[in-house]
Formats: sequence, C-alpha cells, structure tokens
Amino acid sequence: MRRLYLFALVLVLYEFTAYSASDMIMPGMIQVVKDFQVSVSFIAAALIFYLLGNCAFLLLTGFWAERYGKRKIMVSGNFLFLIATVLIAFSHTIEQFMALRFIQGGGLAIIAIGYALIHENFNDEDAVKLIALMGNISLLAPLMGPAIGSLIVSYLSWHYVFFILAAISAISLVGLYKLTPEKHEQVTTVNLKNVFSQYWQLIKSHKFIQGVACVVLTTMPMFFWIGESPNFLLYKLQLNYLEFAICQVCSIGGLTISSILIQFIAGKYRIYTLIKLGGILIWIGLFISLIGSGSIIVTVLGFFIYTLGAGFANGCIFRLLMSNKTFPSSMVASMIGFLQTLLFALGLVVANKVGSYFDYNLLSFTLCCFIFGVAAFLSIGNYNLSYREREWE
Repeated sequence: MRRLYLFALVLVLYEFTAYSASDMIMPGMIQVVKDFQVSVSFIAAALIFYLLGNCAFLLLTGFWAERYGKRKIMVSGNFLFLIATVLIAFSHTIEQFMALRFIQGGGLAIIAIGYALIHENFNDEDAVKLIALMGNISLLAPLMGPAIGSLIVSYLSWHYVFFILAAISAISLVGLYKLTPEKHEQVTTVNLKNVFSQYWQLIKSHKFIQGVACVVLTTMPMFFWIGESPNFLLYKLQLNYLEFAICQVCSIGGLTISSILIQFIAGKYRIYTLIKLGGILIWIGLFISLIGSGSIIVTVLGFFIYTLGAGFANGCIFRLLMSNKTFPSSMVASMIGFLQTLLFALGLVVANKVGSYFDYNLLSFTLCCFIFGVAAFLSIGNYNLSYREREWE
C-alpha cells in the first residue's frame, strides 16, 4: 500500500503541474500578446487550445491504456508534456505558441488514466478522500498557478513559467516511471472499432451523461474565472500582479478548505449528504457574486463559497461515475475527461465572446456564472436522488 500512496503522491504532483500549465501562464499572457503583437483575445485562446489538446488525446488515451498498459501511457504522456513545455518557451510566433499549447494539453489526458488506477486500487472511502484531494489540487492550480505566475512575470519573463513547469514535470516523470502500478496480464488485442463502440454505449447511458453534466455545470464557472480573470482583473480593473494573486488565492480558496474537511468527514456522512451540501453552497456563492458584482471583494467572497461547495460535490460525483462496472475504468475516466474538456473549451469560447462584447464587465461575468450555478444546483439535486441510500463501499 505504501507504494500505491507514493504513486498517488507523484500523480498529484504531475496533475498539479499539468493543470498549472493552463493557469500559471495566464497573468503572463499580457506579456505574450505584447511580445507577439496580437490582440488580447489570444489570452483566453491560450487556455482553449490547451483544453482542446487534452480533448483530442483523451479518447485515444483510453484505448492505448487498454491495449498497451496504463503504465506505458502514463510515462509517455508525461514525456510528451515535458517536451512541449520546453519548446513553448522558445516559440517565436503566436501560431507556434498555440500549436505547442495544443500538444502540451495532450499530456494532460493521462491524468484520466491515473484516476482509473486510483479507483481500481482503493475502496470507496479511501478513493473519495484521494480523489477529493487530487481533484481539488487540480482545481487548486487556478489558485496557486496564477499567484506563482504573477510572481514569476513580475521579476522575469513569461518564458520562465515554462522552464519551471518543465523542471517539475521532469521530477514527476521519474516518479511515474518508478511507481505506476502495472498489471502483467495486460490485454493486447483491443480493437479500436470495438473500443469506440463501447464509448458510444457509455454515452447512451442516461445516468452517466447526467453525472458528467453535474460535474461540468459545477466546474464551468471556475473555468470562466481562470480564462477571463486576467481580462477583467488586470486589463479592465487595472489591478497589479500582487492584487491579482490575492484575488486568485481568496476566490478559489474554498477548494483548499473542502479538500481538508473531506478527509475527516468522508465515511461519516452519506455521499448523498455531501453532494447535497455542495450543491447548496454552489448556488449561494454564485448568487452572492452576482448581487455583489459592483465590488470585486464581494465577488471574490462569493467565489470562495462556490468553490467550497464544488470541492464537496465533485469528488463524490466522480466516485459514483467511476463505480460503473460495465466498462473498463480507463475508458470511463477518458470519456468523462473528453466530455468535460470539450464542454469547458466551448464554454470558454462563449464566455470570451460575451466578455469581449461587454468589455469584460464584472456584471456580465457573474451573471454567466450564476446561470451555470442554478443549472448545476438543479442537475445535482436530480442526480443525487438516485443515491439517497448509497452506502460507502
């Protein structure tokens, strides 16, 4: 078990690095667009291309994991991420930058395989604790990433963001190579056509799609914040990098609190109760942000409450989704990641268009987030009813 927990620790390190790659550069994107002499619309595009790269690799990652083994795919994905991260720092045009961001995003896809390994090797209570910690750390990247990125670009150039990410990625590569569990009885005759047929059967599952919708709706406002906050905090409100970092830390700090609390309450309260609590906090937090949109302080406070609720709900919902015994865990995790990422990217495109149209007005931003918050609250409530009596396994 000690080796498994060490693997989980290394996976958390890689996950944090991969998600930070999407967020740490965001405060530096002001420098990037100035260096390449392009419009500020490319700021959100940097995140969109990263997510699309993840999306493009996810379904094939599930297939490759079943055919060649999860360990090989984990190590290969980390290596791809490392190479792309180094090359981005030496890009000379915005086209090169975006193309490499797409490839870099492909390295993010292997995290779904890591989640599958966690669910295969741990019981309900331990899995929810680890997934809550890992999931919230992945979402904690928006908290730490921009703060660290702000410090880096304040004293150095944006290139050093990628140098630092590459160094950490190299450490996780060694760890995953040594610690990733490997089953020797791996299947080597997986047919791509059959795999995509199984994916189609999974998509047709109403309960699966309903659960994915809950996760997407719950997390979407957070991705709006990641993609758009440099525009309305740095560009519109003219905050400095330190103020930007403080806003990031406070707004998404609820994830830190929830990841700590869930270590103590998982197994003591029903999964149904934790998800219900999360849904209520999501609605309340985004409502506060909307009515207080005239003040960045109130907006940040509302986001803190919202992220606290998202932290409680997402780990539990993800465990319920991964409890599907009909399909291989790597395929379930890959399809969840694919649908999530595709919808996040589309949502960010829409949010960027809306933000640009209203000149990144805080009211328009919080209104978009609140609409998704209401949809998340209703969706979670409906989905959660099926698991009212679900016991910890």
